[in-house]
Amino acid sequence: MRRFLLLILLSSSLLQAKTTNLYISLNEFMTGERENYIEINFGIGSESLDYQKQANGSFLGGLEVTIAVYKNDSVVSADRFRILSPAYKDTSNLQELLYHQKRFFLAKGKYRLKMDIQDINEPEEDYHIDRPLQLTITKNFPDHSQVVYLEDFKPASENSKAAYTRSGYAMYPIISTGTPFIPQGLNRLAFYNELYNLDQKLGANEDFLIRYYLQNESDGRVLSDFGSFQRAKAAVVNPILGQIDISKLPSGNYLLVIEAIDAKGEQIIKQDNFFYRRGDQREIIAGSFEERTVSGSWVDRLGNLDSIVKFMDYLYPISSEREQRIQENLLASADEELMKKYFFAFWENRKPLAPKEAWEDYHKDVLIANKLFTSGLSKGYKTDRGRVWLMYGEPSQVERRDMEPNMPPYIIWQYDNVTTAYAVPQNNRIFIFGEFEPSTQIFKLIHSTAIGEINSPDWKQELYFRAYGGPGTIDPGNDPNEREFGSRANQNIILGTTGADQRNR
Repeated sequence: MRRFLLLILLSSSLLQAKTTNLYISLNEFMTGERENYIEINFGIGSESLDYQKQANGSFLGGLEVTIAVYKNDSVVSADRFRILSPAYKDTSNLQELLYHQKRFFLAKGKYRLKMDIQDINEPEEDYHIDRPLQLTITKNFPDHSQVVYLEDFKPASENSKAAYTRSGYAMYPIISTGTPFIPQGLNRLAFYNELYNLDQKLGANEDFLIRYYLQNESDGRVLSDFGSFQRAKAAVVNPILGQIDISKLPSGNYLLVIEAIDAKGEQIIKQDNFFYRRGDQREIIAGSFEERTVSGSWVDRLGNLDSIVKFMDYLYPISSEREQRIQENLLASADEELMKKYFFAFWENRKPLAPKEAWEDYHKDVLIANKLFTSGLSKGYKTDRGRVWLMYGEPSQVERRDMEPNMPPYIIWQYDNVTTAYAVPQNNRIFIFGEFEPSTQIFKLIHSTAIGEINSPDWKQELYFRAYGGPGTIDPGNDPNEREFGSRANQNIILGTTGADQRNR
């Protein structure tokens, strides 16, 4: 059984004003008293906040967050709070990820989650999240939480700033937008998980075995060299903090399988959790480019400061999240020499034998994206369609829906094969974009089956909510062949023939 973790990313699009890099993850758990709750974890890029100087000379930044959980039209739980940074003496070279956590106790069922987020020092910078929320863990038979993949964990202390502090450990999650990926730089797959109600099935304190291992997602082959086991005693909540040595695991699609097995060898719980092992391309981050020499090189001839600022900005669509943060800092510093060093290292990394040619080809693509997708003040490469087009290439099929009953305009892109140098190779992937502000021609990405992208299986209902703020008439829980008169939301060429929109794909 797969249970999915909701991941949200609100990030800078490299506009002139600073905008916040904000990661939000929602996890469902159950207490030892068998009460369901959601845990909302915030990760904030410290360098992306606006700071105000305090009376003591330090600088303070932060966000004000309002959360409301609705059942039908009634608020069942709510909170308003601030997430504040430490008092910094200097904000010129911040790299810290600030964590904060909130919990809401809710009964099993369907809800609506709304969040309003505002920078305390820049009130005009605000974000709004409105999406469905469903709690599914049962208290009547064996069940489990989502798996949380971890960059690291260590014994907890009073000063731990981790997003997760459980079972005596401080845990540092891997946060990505969509499909979990494990960078090549990590030599172990660390994770946290919880099993529930095994005391009801086996009896309190009865022995059982927890087994976890990797499986090849494409052919189902069990990888016997990648796994381990733990002995445990049945309880209301059985936590699992596990790790697997993956230093020799190649790039590819995998399942982390977790099983609970009783004393007779019978399987009680089995869950599989998808992740992608990222390729060995090294990111260009702080410490990896500052000593480069660019004097007299092709990068040195790109032009003045204005040109290199513009060209650095162009890198955003094909950069990793960590690279984007470095690029923001470099743009804020306006250090022409340092930006040229970074730019040189970036393209030398992408194509070592022909970095200049790789940049020139990409530059041509940016100009095309600007021509195709620019709308109003939004340059094409800064739009969601422009980013996808630059990262994944031209789609194999495009369907546009401008007159769908009870739906805003939306567009579906389908890719037979993804083979660009900037994305993970994959087959039969879709992207769905919605126009949430009428007549703007600005289409926001709302759902994709591509690795690492935002994934919303209930995208039809989500599309309606984000555009109109109401429940609509399309219920993704219904038979997918049912539809109201005139609607083709469940019947169209791309989704109907390729199967690319299969739930949980």
